[in-house]
Amino acid sequence: MASQRLAFRIARREALRYKGRSVLSITLLGLPLLGVAIGASAYDTATLSPEETAIQYLGENDAYISADNPGEPLTQFTWDSQYPWWESEMTEDDGEPGTITEMGVLAELPLGSRITPYSFWNGSEQRAQVETPDGIGDIDVLGYDLTDPNYEAAGFTYLDGSAPIRDEVVLSEDAASYLEVGVGDSITMVHGGADEEFEVSGIIEIPWDINGRYAIASFFPTEASGWLVDTPEPFTYEDALALNEAGMTVWATSLIDRPSTIPAEYGYSVTYFDEATLTLYVLLVVVVVMEVILLAGPAFAISARRRTREFALMSATGATPKQIRTIVLAGGVLFGVIAAVVAVLLGIGVVAAGRPLLEQIVGYRTPGLQVLPWLQGVLVAAAIVTGLLSALAAAISASRINVVAALMGRTPGRKGSKLWLLIGLVMVGGGMVAGFAGITIWSMPLMAGAIVLLQLGLVACTPALLALTAKLGRWMPLAPRMALREAGRNRGSAAPAIAAVLGVVAGGMAFSMTIAANNVRGEALKEHLLPQGALTLTMWNDSEDYDPETGMPIGDPAWEEGLAESEARLGKHLDELEITKIQISETDATCGREDVDPENSYCSVAMTRPAENRCSFWETETHTEEQMLAAVAAAREDPNCNETGDGYGFYEVPTSADPDVVAAYSELEGDELDAAVALLEDGGVLISDALSLTDEGTVVFEQRIESWDEETGEETESEATEIELPAIVVDENLLGYSKVLLSPGAAERLGMTESLWSRQYLVSTSTVVDSAVREAISSDLNAEIADGDISANFRVTDYTDLTSFYMMLAVAGLCALITLGSTAVSTGLIIAEQRKDMTTLGAVGAAPGLRKRFAMWQTIMIALFGSALGTVAGVIGYALIRQALNRSLMNQYPFQVLYTWELPWTSFAIMVVAVPVLAAIGALLFTKARLPSERRLT
Repeated sequence: MASQRLAFRIARREALRYKGRSVLSITLLGLPLLGVAIGASAYDTATLSPEETAIQYLGENDAYISADNPGEPLTQFTWDSQYPWWESEMTEDDGEPGTITEMGVLAELPLGSRITPYSFWNGSEQRAQVETPDGIGDIDVLGYDLTDPNYEAAGFTYLDGSAPIRDEVVLSEDAASYLEVGVGDSITMVHGGADEEFEVSGIIEIPWDINGRYAIASFFPTEASGWLVDTPEPFTYEDALALNEAGMTVWATSLIDRPSTIPAEYGYSVTYFDEATLTLYVLLVVVVVMEVILLAGPAFAISARRRTREFALMSATGATPKQIRTIVLAGGVLFGVIAAVVAVLLGIGVVAAGRPLLEQIVGYRTPGLQVLPWLQGVLVAAAIVTGLLSALAAAISASRINVVAALMGRTPGRKGSKLWLLIGLVMVGGGMVAGFAGITIWSMPLMAGAIVLLQLGLVACTPALLALTAKLGRWMPLAPRMALREAGRNRGSAAPAIAAVLGVVAGGMAFSMTIAANNVRGEALKEHLLPQGALTLTMWNDSEDYDPETGMPIGDPAWEEGLAESEARLGKHLDELEITKIQISETDATCGREDVDPENSYCSVAMTRPAENRCSFWETETHTEEQMLAAVAAAREDPNCNETGDGYGFYEVPTSADPDVVAAYSELEGDELDAAVALLEDGGVLISDALSLTDEGTVVFEQRIESWDEETGEETESEATEIELPAIVVDENLLGYSKVLLSPGAAERLGMTESLWSRQYLVSTSTVVDSAVREAISSDLNAEIADGDISANFRVTDYTDLTSFYMMLAVAGLCALITLGSTAVSTGLIIAEQRKDMTTLGAVGAAPGLRKRFAMWQTIMIALFGSALGTVAGVIGYALIRQALNRSLMNQYPFQVLYTWELPWTSFAIMVVAVPVLAAIGALLFTKARLPSERRLT
């Protein structure tokens, strides 16, 4: 322990002696740790426990109850969520669903209880049009009587003003900002042909929806999903059981801790998801840790080289190599502890100061600052280990110095050892083998080890690569030739600098490729109907004339009047406007057959495949997990198994024979388009599933009608009819989830009718539709159409995910910034170490500009080498991360969209081109061209 105390004392004095270098090392170690500390504290602060969630929604109220099965007893299995798991016994009574009134609810509660209508979702179907500074907009409306004390007990807080009375309303903060009004101002709501003004009495905040845009008043429609309950005595389990007997579920703060009683037969396996998620997290942690080690390593390595004379003096006075190593490692531990403590305290402070912003992001108030202490403790331990590993190479190098040469101020040239190249190649090969083996047998340690071995192997090969590259200098101008030869001669300094860039680029490239693949996967999951940028006008039936039994509209709304008004409003903003109708067909209860009872029947239509083209999966037993795995594996080998799980069946199928519509949906041109239009005019269809096409060039649809007994509800008849239609196949990614474009004749034969709910039109114009044009059109279409019976929406088809794109740019930019910083710092340390050489250059007549260019080319060489090797390591790391992401998706059929190989070219350009260029510019600007002469040490 005495030697350890001495080592730490020397490390502390060295840190205080060279404060700039110490701060640099601590910063390199602490920056990634700071990100983790902020993330951990923010996550713990924003993540609510079941008890905290109950308090946030219920406040001081005792419970929330919902009439999920009114009039019928139910069994509630869970008690810790607002959406409990429950079941009810089926009864033979097939009457209308029961209802329960507030008096009926109070009858089931203790005497003296008070209930209040309440919902957990403010974005209800009840919306109102209101005048805004820019036109007309929509806000949600809640029919709550805020004079009821239960709302105040639930945490409803007035930021300004007070509860509304008579014709007053209160607004959320976001709604007040949107409308640009405050307490005492008036808002104008648009109702049909009449406008009505209401005075704003207050600005209110609901703790679990602070970003909502809503107005509250007692005269608004009430669509509450349940009731808040305040009982005179503490709410008990017996009270809950009584409510269950009346068909109501309960969420009470006093019952949060009751254990779940979900029957075992309701369980399901999440093995693959859990294993994949755990493996993914471990691989990400390994990537980050390797990034920190390789980032901080150069600072320790170069620091140890600058202290060569000091270590030589220690050796000359009797210090053993072990003691030298201990001193250097003590510096790593010291810097790791300081970096961890500073990162944790700063991270907690950032979250504490930014908690209001965090609450705005998550959309609800948090109970207070929480720091996830166990993870912060792990972070400190990880920082110590990381600091130790970062200093390990420098410690080994320092313990092997030539004492005589060091005391003379000379660094003897070392002949490159082929052993390190051999070790590096073996590590790279071992990493590749470990990666393939880990994927094959699904071993998390092997995959994590593969990342470590690959990156360390590339680092070990770097000196040999530098020596090889130095030979290219003979064909280069003076400055780059000097930089290459200096890197080859002084590989002990250049290699750690390149390793720092390698670590950052590897992590950034792996994350960027993950985000890029996720972006492509998200776009693939979207329904592709019309081409990118296509313009459409959609009108909806807002008529209030419905059949109370079937829920279907009665009569034909004023579609023509609505189209005329919408076209006139579009014409104000779009030149050379043309509108083409796209019929939307859907099935009804009878498929157009008069002999079927619409009240006790259901009709469906599906496109079928010939028997020889059907997937083997549907003929295989899949009752057990082993059977499911075997069936999916067989399906992957079956060329007929290409179905994906991205569809919703035959729903709202586009129907048209118009050439413009057909071209938009099928992307056909010329003779192919003419042939498709001719086929549709003859009653055919276009399909995007080639395996559904028969040898005769047709496709078979199955029309199935199921009927049931009105009294017992039991199925009495199931009739299937096959309808064969001529077809043409288009690209498999077109025509949406239904994979078909019908002709009007085909829709009639299939018993499908035009939708009673909506009309859709294809819009063409010579005007460039930008965001300003869209907003202006939306504002005009928000006004009442056809006396309120029609609402309309103008849409520009867009399949891109800008959020993922910006996230990828943010990751690439952050990694580029860290890469640029590490390149500059590493190059600066190298140049500082080479100060004597730079002075010698000046003494022999080298121009100041040559020294600047020399530094610039050193920077470029480090950035290019590190970026190239880091890209290789990042691509291999993504291969393992991709496998972990796909693990839970590969054992399902219909097939899920997997993460693929998507190269983020933007990230490549930033890492490989932009970073070296910026680093070179920085080296030119900040390198000192003139240095004073120095006396030799000997």
